[in-house]
Amino acid sequence: MDEDERSIDELIEIAEEIPERLGLAEGMAGIRATARGEGVTATVDVQGMLVGLDIGGQALALGPEGLAAEISRLSAEAGTSALREGMRAVTAGCVPQVAAAVEEALGLDDREPAERPAEPGRPSRRPSSSDDGDSDGFVLSPV
Repeated sequence: MDEDERSIDELIEIAEEIPERLGLAEGMAGIRATARGEGVTATVDVQGMLVGLDIGGQALALGPEGLAAEISRLSAEAGTSALREGMRAVTAGCVPQVAAAVEEALGLDDREPAERPAEPGRPSRRPSSSDDGDSDGFVLSPV
C-alpha cells in the first residue's frame, strides 16, 4: 500500500478548498422549492426555512387553525423537495457512498413523494392568488 506523503496541514488545506472549487456551498444556498395549495404558496430554502409566503383571499376562509395547518403542510412539502434537490447537488459533488449514507441518515429515497389524495369534494391543489387573479391576499417576501 502506498503511503501519502502529504502532511496533515496540506490535507486540511486541500479539504478547505474543495467546496470553493465545486461551488457546492453557493449552489446549495441558492436552492429553493415551492408548494401551492388552498390559496397559499410557500417557498423554502434547502434548510427548510420559509423564504416566501403568498396568502390569497381564498386561504383566509380556512380560518386561523386551517391556515396555519396549510402553511405548515406546504412548508414541509416544499422542504422535502428542496432537500431532494440539495441531495442531487451533493450526489454530483461527492462519491456515491457518501451520498447514499447522507440519504440514509435523512431517511430519503430516490422516489418523489406521491401527491396527497384530495379530500372528498375538494381538489388536492388550488391555484395561488397570483394564478387566479385574487388580490385580497398578501405576499410575504424576503427582505
